[in-house]
Amino acid sequence: MLALALALALAASAPAAPPAPGAGVAADAGQAALVAGRAAWADRADPARLDEALARFAEAARLRPDDAAPLLALARAQAFRAEAAPRSAREAWGEVARAAERALRLAAPGFGEVVDGGGEPRAAAAKVDARGAEALYWLALGAMGGARARGMAAVLAVKDEARALMERAAELDERVDGGGPRRALGAWLATLPSAAGGGAAAARAQLERARGLGPDDQRTKVVEAETLAVLLQDRARFEALLGEVVAFDPARAPALAAENQLARRRAEELLARKERLF
Repeated sequence: MLALALALALAASAPAAPPAPGAGVAADAGQAALVAGRAAWADRADPARLDEALARFAEAARLRPDDAAPLLALARAQAFRAEAAPRSAREAWGEVARAAERALRLAAPGFGEVVDGGGEPRAAAAKVDARGAEALYWLALGAMGGARARGMAAVLAVKDEARALMERAAELDERVDGGGPRRALGAWLATLPSAAGGGAAAARAQLERARGLGPDDQRTKVVEAETLAVLLQDRARFEALLGEVVAFDPARAPALAAENQLARRRAEELLARKERLF
């Protein structure tokens, strides 16, 4: 089943890159590409600079095939692209999953062995230690993001596998991406019944933890408003959370300015739709 989930997540992504040149030259060029990618990433709110970052991270990953760092950078940048440009989401989430799986196979070879053998997702995730936590997070997020872009049938096909991977990522390092594993689990559990381990109480606990881990990351408030507040039809909570996002001063968290800008845009979109949501 896990292999099927990964196949669905990767279906929309690009073919593998061509082999890298000689080791010495590739290492130097790869490091230069990674540095250039990070410089462009700092300006990711500018679409042209985001494209530059994506290109440079992909180049670095091609030139340094045994290094997880450019793959993780590429996964994160593609995830940002998926949120910033919804029309590209299906392709971008596939690229997130592709880069993350490659990084995870480097960090935890046992994971790949279980996947290739058709093993269960929890068994594969159990082979991952803290070194693979970030890759596991991006893989789970990419799998679910890609599934959502494809439709409900795809979501149903990957939800259990993605949840197992995300739960393991949260166990290993819940701080990744500003409490990202907890934020994702909160969103996903809000859509599941209590009998399946989901429901409002479980979702609320995850989202509260995510807020504690990333207090300046406005994405968690948007997720809570869009999922839990809507589920509970708590209009007051919905408006309060999104009002906080809109009012947040980006200067308080310069490193998250681009992510918080996207969160504000989403908050404004949701507020404009509130009469249809409640």
